[in-house]
Amino acid sequence: MTQPLLKPTDAADVLGICTKTLQECRRRGLKYVKVARGAIRYRADDLQDYIEAQTQCHSEPRKPASINTTSSLGVIAFEDLAGRRTSKPRKR
Repeated sequence: MTQPLLKPTDAADVLGICTKTLQECRRRGLKYVKVARGAIRYRADDLQDYIEAQTQCHSEPRKPASINTTSSLGVIAFEDLAGRRTSKPRKR
């Protein structure tokens, strides 16, 4: 059985955002259905899938941008540079 399609205002209420932000979500991957004359509707399952895809767990450790702290040009990562500065005694 097919589920009823939600109007943009109803879909925005489900996500807790305004309809303008809902348009931005479509550009970022939120699925939608185009019906007659360009009217846009949303399936509840697609809204739930979008919520799941956007859910992030902040308790997981962040992965470093790269394994190496230096690039092929010899540029040192900022975090590495800060660590080196704190370990050296300062000259006065």
